Amino acid sequence: MIKLSDILKEILLSEGANAGKVIFDGENKAFVGVTHDSPPKMSPELFKKVKAIGDIKGYWFEGNGADKTAIKQVFGDIDFKGSWDEKIRAAEPYTYVYTLFGNVTKNKRINQVFNGEGKTIYEKILSTYKNWAHEVIKNQDGKALIDTFLKGLGGTALEDVKQEGTKENIRKFLRSIEQVMWAGWPKGSGPAFEMAKKAVYERDKWLMKAPDGVYFTGEGHLDSLKDINSKYSIKK
Repeated sequence: MIKLSDILKEILLSEGANAGKVIFDGENKAFVGVTHDSPPKMSPELFKKVKAIGDIKGYWFEGNGADKTAIKQVFGDIDFKGSWDEKIRAAEPYTYVYTLFGNVTKNKRINQVFNGEGKTIYEKILSTYKNWAHEVIKNQDGKALIDTFLKGLGGTALEDVKQEGTKENIRKFLRSIEQVMWAGWPKGSGPAFEMAKKAVYERDKWLMKAPDGVYFTGEGHLDSLKDINSKYSIKK
């Protein structure tokens, strides 16, 4: 049985710290931090500079484009070139299962999994794979990737997912992994953190090599981009 108190002290995840902030990579490329489903609040000067780049070089959204509506509330009816995530070819696809534990509350993961088919947490996670899987792995064998990820977590993860798939059990499981995965990001430790870091940094390194343009990304990516390249500066 999962006991959060036995795993760690409650950690308050700092969501939104970099929302509306920007990293400029040269004169014609920008990474804009967004908090999912919330319009990025930017200073007029920053907005003007970002839009000048995007209107010429193009705009790219993250993942499945769930943030497009919020972004357009700020940038107007801009045209997107597509999802930058769809350009990535994962070296270790199983690490992208980390998205199940990313922004659990904001992404409504608990209800999403709870409404799946099956009796156990594992069965419900597997049945909802297409709903939460990252774009990089959405068309791959979900069971194989989930099994590899759970084994990689170590500890009691493989036993925990055999529990009855009640909403409370699902909440405890997802939140317990989420907290150890993201504590202290982009610095941290443990198998959950290491697997998430592999996937996130693979995505960030793609962004660093990407063509000129404006790339909207989860605000936490600005910290990891800066961690990879100390020359980057987060502007607000």
